[in-house]
Amino acid sequence: MNSRKTAALATGAALVLAACGGGDDDAHTPPPPPVATAVPDSAVASSTALVGYLKGQQADDETSEALTLPSVDVSASETEEPQAL
Repeated sequence: MNSRKTAALATGAALVLAACGGGDDDAHTPPPPPVATAVPDSAVASSTALVGYLKGQQADDETSEALTLPSVDVSASETEEPQAL
């Protein structure tokens, strides 16, 4: 009687432990997209491109680092109207 109880408990414990070990969901999740750390060179090709790039950024994100600007000056047009940010 005592060995039957022990065998039943051991079998039950083995089944419970075997059922708990198979869920590896982290292997199938895609990696997060890369975080931009600098303004791309294509955004400083013209003032219109820079304004368009800046308007596309999240304004309420206070956790990310500030973007760095390339070491070139943004080309300004003498004929385009100023654009508001």
